[in-house]
Amino acid sequence: MTAPTTTDGAATPSRRLWWILGWCVLVLFAGIAAYALPWADVITALAGAKWHWALLAVFVSLSGWPFWILQWQLLAPKAHRPSFSRMAQVTALSGAANTSLPMTGVVASVGFLIVRGRLPASAAASLYTVDQLVTGIGKVATLALAALLVPVPDWIRSGLLVLSGIMALFTMALLVAAHGGNRLRRLGIGLGPRPARLIGHVADFVDHLEPMRSPLLAAAVVALTFAKTGAEVLMVMTVQVAVGIEPSVAAAVLVVAALDLATMAPVSPGHLGVFEATVILCYQYLGVPLPLATAAALIHHGVLFVASLVSLGYLGWALPQDESGARRLDQP
Repeated sequence: MTAPTTTDGAATPSRRLWWILGWCVLVLFAGIAAYALPWADVITALAGAKWHWALLAVFVSLSGWPFWILQWQLLAPKAHRPSFSRMAQVTALSGAANTSLPMTGVVASVGFLIVRGRLPASAAASLYTVDQLVTGIGKVATLALAALLVPVPDWIRSGLLVLSGIMALFTMALLVAAHGGNRLRRLGIGLGPRPARLIGHVADFVDHLEPMRSPLLAAAVVALTFAKTGAEVLMVMTVQVAVGIEPSVAAAVLVVAALDLATMAPVSPGHLGVFEATVILCYQYLGVPLPLATAAALIHHGVLFVASLVSLGYLGWALPQDESGARRLDQP
């Protein structure tokens, strides 16, 4: 009885401290923005924006959603693979959590995979683990492409080197672990019930790392990651047109690459402040005037938020459909 109480008591202050720090960062960015940005010129830039292009950017952003759904379908163990529509619900919930409350994104995504995707906990954890690996590979590829297209800042080059090393080690670790399920179970033989049960859960997790044992499946999953990145780059270019910046593939890749690095850690709620500062710095580095850079950052983040609301709208339609279908199946 005492152990769970102690754990909860320790976790709650930690979560509260994280939220407090996050909101402090957000307030700091808001204060800096209030004094450092030429808001009259920014408002003028926003007023002169081509908002039909911003609306188009929402649809371009949503065009990457099917790639995400299919990717998570392929990452799910074959024996427990959800339908496309059910995985669409899971990704809609996960996307909304990552956009609005990224501090709880990992726990929320795994929880949605279990509750809505109906995956066993070990399968949900393995899916999310491999997803983070292929996402990291996609980030490395985007950073490398940005470094080829434009003379990127030193912090991006450093981030590329560090992330490349981390991804190489992560890949090797999962490749080795993916073939060790039976060895783990043999290790648990002869131990007490509790250690054997724990080792069994770890072995189940390892068994579900199917993409690490299938080169074709892994290649398909990585290809879908690149497709999602392509949709992001096209969306950034659409936002450039909306605010009056000359559309540039190189600039769009730089923005996507920089955001990949800057938003890896959930520093503030919804990445507010961090997201806008990163986009502004990228455009300023490329010589874009500050008002246009700020307008692009605000519209870019707004497009992602609206796209998450659209996916939640689908969720609002799909959930009642599932419930009515389940009731019909239950009826004699």
